[in-house]
Amino acid sequence: MATHLRIPQRYPSDGIEFRIVPPMIDLRQILQDKRDLLDRQLAEAKFTRDHAATPSESGSDKTRQNAEQLMDSLNDAKKKLKALELELNKLPSFSNTATTNTLVTLRTPLGIKNFLLVPDGFGGQTISDTFLLSVSSALAQVFINKKVGYTFSFNGGAYEIIFLNPNT
Repeated sequence: MATHLRIPQRYPSDGIEFRIVPPMIDLRQILQDKRDLLDRQLAEAKFTRDHAATPSESGSDKTRQNAEQLMDSLNDAKKKLKALELELNKLPSFSNTATTNTLVTLRTPLGIKNFLLVPDGFGGQTISDTFLLSVSSALAQVFINKKVGYTFSFNGGAYEIIFLNPNT
């Protein structure tokens, strides 16, 4: 498991404090884990389909049909993962602004929170106290391409970008 680094930093108005730098999150590994899961589910669905009664053997058993529908859905999901893989190959380099594949630390109404800006399809999970936030989400759209010190309101609360780090 990755460890967090403690680095002394000067917050704009708080004096010297330690900040926690979240560990790098390997988006390619997340993608591979999803691909492995889909492959296992696809193998199970295929086994179920191949061992289910045929329509001539059982007029009312829908197991084969359901398994085929599941296989179609899983294959569609694999195509989406392939598109995500292509997206990972186009990630921008770190530019001291909040862009895709940037670790963003925000001061929020609930305290200091870490986010990793990710392409659509990766968001919605938390890894090592860092929330993966899709760049098309409402929150990310407010601060995308902004720099440290940017302040904004979101859902009635005050937010500030206090750190930006490359996810490398």
